[in-house]
Amino acid sequence: MSDSNKEIVAKLDTICKLLYVQIRPKIEELKTTLIKTEMQQKIYSSLDGRKTIEQIAKEAGYSNPRPLERLLPEWERKGLILGIGKKTSKRYINFDTLIT
Repeated sequence: MSDSNKEIVAKLDTICKLLYVQIRPKIEELKTTLIKTEMQQKIYSSLDGRKTIEQIAKEAGYSNPRPLERLLPEWERKGLILGIGKKTSKRYINFDTLIT
């Protein structure tokens, strides 16, 4: 990576962190409101932008991904998580993972 690209990446990283500081209270409020069970906490923690819904379901202890197919889009609509991609290739990431 060239020095100018490194500089741009560093600036974007700083901007993302500043924005996160602004939205973090809202994210914490949403987590308190929307994450009601230990399994849901496992789901939230698993959202790294790389795993499929099926993989996340298995990690969280679900035998069927169907509940996550409803839950994750709801969390995304409410602003708790970010969806990346479309339809079957869609992945989800939580803001904590996105910033760290």
